[in-house]
Amino acid sequence: MTLSRREAIELLGVSAVQLLTVGAVSAQPQSEIRPRMPLDEFVKNDKWVASLRRGVQEMKIRLPSDPLSWFFQAAMHAVSSDLLAAAAAQDPKVNDIFQKRYWNQCPHFGENSANFLPWHRGYTYYFEKILRIHTGDTGFSLPYWNYKDKGNRKFPREFGIEHMDANLNNNDPKNINPLYHKERDYYLCGYEHPFATGLPILELSDSAVDDSLSMDADVFFGETEREGLGGGIADEDPSTRGLLESYPHDQIHRAVGGIIGDKAGGMASPPTAAFDPIFPFHHSNIDRLWAEWSCKQGKKWGKLPSNYWFNERAWFFYDSDGTVVNEPRKSFFDYRAMGIKFKYEDPKCTPLALPDMARAPLENAIPAIKRIETLAQGPKAFTVLPGQRTVVSFGKETRQGIAKGINAQKNRGNATPRMVLRLHGVQLGTMHATGFDVHFTTKTTTELMRSDKSFIGSLAMFRHGAHGGHEHDSAAGDTMTESFDLSVAASAIENANHEGLSVVFVPYTLLTVPGKTTLFTEGSMPRVGGVEFLHIQ
Repeated sequence: MTLSRREAIELLGVSAVQLLTVGAVSAQPQSEIRPRMPLDEFVKNDKWVASLRRGVQEMKIRLPSDPLSWFFQAAMHAVSSDLLAAAAAQDPKVNDIFQKRYWNQCPHFGENSANFLPWHRGYTYYFEKILRIHTGDTGFSLPYWNYKDKGNRKFPREFGIEHMDANLNNNDPKNINPLYHKERDYYLCGYEHPFATGLPILELSDSAVDDSLSMDADVFFGETEREGLGGGIADEDPSTRGLLESYPHDQIHRAVGGIIGDKAGGMASPPTAAFDPIFPFHHSNIDRLWAEWSCKQGKKWGKLPSNYWFNERAWFFYDSDGTVVNEPRKSFFDYRAMGIKFKYEDPKCTPLALPDMARAPLENAIPAIKRIETLAQGPKAFTVLPGQRTVVSFGKETRQGIAKGINAQKNRGNATPRMVLRLHGVQLGTMHATGFDVHFTTKTTTELMRSDKSFIGSLAMFRHGAHGGHEHDSAAGDTMTESFDLSVAASAIENANHEGLSVVFVPYTLLTVPGKTTLFTEGSMPRVGGVEFLHIQ
């Protein structure tokens, strides 16, 4: 439902004068808008690129307190205290007006993982409408960066150059590219250097763009929040995420943002990510992948949340005319009903449709309290190595506790209780362009792949704030708990004595020198404060 101006004023508790200063512009009819197309195709049209730059620049010119400004829209995703302080110095209204309640809405801060895809679809959709009116191009739609295509593994040049005329000494504001962002990984995104040629040096690796686990998922909602394309609402652990959020969403964020000094760069941290102009083009692609998945044969919804969850009006967005939009969650599950089109989608396909949700009672919206039983605890703190696999083995007493969980899991199959590995006090560190897959296995010396039953997930590359915090913490110092479901891996253990049973961390690269095997070793290594094995009922 789109609120009227009067309703919005009453809801937000501000005067009509304040709301009218938004500077609303009428939206264009949906029929005039081009389908979203690949970014590499979009940038071949100089007129479209010029209009895009004009639109971003116009949004950046608006005051941070303006809901149609670049700052305000980015802050709706999340905003760090440093960025907030800088905005307040420019615009004192940032500290004393209503909009703070609509910032930090992204589901990266202690929300169920199933919120991730529908929230970002709604956010991207309304951002696209706002950017359109600033471009002056009535047919504008957000292109998508299709980094899966090997020809698009390099960072887009149109976003990587800072000086429009290639003169590094010409810092006239009119010559600075509004699509440029300083807080990016230089070796992936840097196109300018006074002496070097052939930049950038690196491109995205196969591991960084791998979406096979996501696109092969049978269901949208998983039994746990690490399963299914979109995750779930079943876990008591708010740090988990669904498959598409993990692969390739998180990987691209970490690769582009990189490490700047001892902190995660802009795209690599939720409170700063949306301030980078590449952000919406990355999320346009994530939205495309969801749409593509929904058209594949055999896909199902899985473990549906309640009717209450689908009908809850949990999120607020701004439309391009300055009105506040507060729609039910279910409004963001049918991209075609929203008028979103992708240039190369199959128009004959029928996307997976939501079933009739009227049957679910209200009380089902509140998950039952889960019973948690500790099976065993492993070694205390350890370091995860970047250049080789890290094998974490366990003593006899710990193995006995783990064995109890494995035997119960084999007898029950995929039924509850589920066996969970919990890593406490995880610090990702400042390793450059390196991720870590996690396996639960007795086969510690053989090749381990994501397609193996031993694979239980990967360390999170795009760090969710611990305890709901929104701070832009040091990439080396922030800690979080990560949970991995062991149900499948435990059922596949063949060694009856469980000898050699280990948790194995396998490093992979996010960036690579084109055509070469690339390994990074600089930066502080990840640390894990402790290991715990649980049964969760």
